[in-house]
Amino acid sequence: MTLGETIKALRDEKRLSMRGLAKAVDVTPMHISNIEKGFTTGSSGLIAKIARTLETDVDKLLHMADRVDPEVVEVIQQNPQAVPSFLRSAKDLSADDWAKMQTYMEKLKQNGRSGKKGVSKKAKAKKSGQ
Repeated sequence: MTLGETIKALRDEKRLSMRGLAKAVDVTPMHISNIEKGFTTGSSGLIAKIARTLETDVDKLLHMADRVDPEVVEVIQQNPQAVPSFLRSAKDLSADDWAKMQTYMEKLKQNGRSGKKGVSKKAKAKKSGQ
């Protein structure tokens, strides 16, 4: 199934018109039509918006479009030496090793040990709600 066919199937499943999807992601219905027909794929940002609107996996649609999530690009730009080095080191890991690594990263994130600068949106919302 192509990116366009997938988007159309998801849109139909949600009973969302082409016009409705276009309005939700702030493009013309013709642009959605062109994506569904395979004439264009749209930007990474647009594909991510479409995925969120259709309540589907952003990475799946971006992969189908041969695109990278803008958040991933940002991480790479913030860590220009570390990320490529890390990926080269990890390229031969087994599926089980990748799953373990993902679990470990999620635990780091939950424990606030990710090293991310600033305050997360979740923490800000929690703080403002007190």
